[in-house]
Amino acid sequence: MTKLNKKYVIGTHVMFFEIEMYKDFIDGLVNLLETVENKENVYIDLCFNMSEILEKIDTDKIYRSDIVLKFVTGVTTIQDLGYKVNTRIIEKDEFYFHADYRRDLNYNYCKKVDYVMWGETDSFFPREAFQSLESLSKYTDEQNIHRYIMCFADRKMWDSSWNPTVHVDYENLEYIDDENHHLHKTQAKSQLSIEEMNEINSKVEDFDFRSINYPKIDGSCLVISSDLIKSGVNIPLCLIYNDDEGFAVMAQKLCGQNFIQFICKNLLKVHARRHPKKRLYVLDEDNPNSFDDKKPSTFIKFKEMSQLNIRNLIEGGNKFYEYNDFKKVEK
Repeated sequence: MTKLNKKYVIGTHVMFFEIEMYKDFIDGLVNLLETVENKENVYIDLCFNMSEILEKIDTDKIYRSDIVLKFVTGVTTIQDLGYKVNTRIIEKDEFYFHADYRRDLNYNYCKKVDYVMWGETDSFFPREAFQSLESLSKYTDEQNIHRYIMCFADRKMWDSSWNPTVHVDYENLEYIDDENHHLHKTQAKSQLSIEEMNEINSKVEDFDFRSINYPKIDGSCLVISSDLIKSGVNIPLCLIYNDDEGFAVMAQKLCGQNFIQFICKNLLKVHARRHPKKRLYVLDEDNPNSFDDKKPSTFIKFKEMSQLNIRNLIEGGNKFYEYNDFKKVEK
């Protein structure tokens, strides 16, 4: 058991179509949280999104009430471990999504905890996550380093720019670029069980921390020091999607060469971007692995607007798109 000296929040935004995958996510949280001795040092914050602005629920396949019940069952599992779980449910007609949630999570908790941890429904934190963070925090406190982010290592990614974040066991493997890449367990987008992740991480004797002076983040299992958020780094209000990219842009703008990202190179996380249960119960859609080209046109338009906002954030000049602009396009 690990006794924590620091305080943490794990915050996760869960969409209704992720509800079957959500069970795996809860199992992953249990795998992590059962290692903690002083549970009062960890907040759990879950936002369940039932909004049908972008995707409609196929009520011929599942009742809305059954979806909510599945969410509540997961919450109860965490509460039964002895943790307090803060929850919020987004209703059918609300415009509130991933970027909104993470922005609010950062802002609302940075004065309550030392670290904000971004959970993601298709991801597992390493079982040793808290142990590694306590080790890193001891070093950063001694070195007077307080504004930084930290990530765990992933499996083989799709281009070499991600190599600094790839786990040491996967660095020299080839990325498989075919239609079945998400089925190969050496590849970052594929599913990997908690037991398999634990077995890989059980070999760790000493944590191998590396650092880079530019942000390279994918959003899953990201750890942010509260001092970085207090300094003004957050997801900008102009972002309606692309939360991780927006956070990275602002970190680079505000911190410049003083930016620090630590990577625990020998501690594996799982980010199953093509989980076989990632998108279920969406009306008129058969896309369980969440391929972009199979998503509804409403989502594609929404994402395009956010990507234009990212470009404008970097280059400047044009007015940012807002939710109301999306509504006008849809009409």
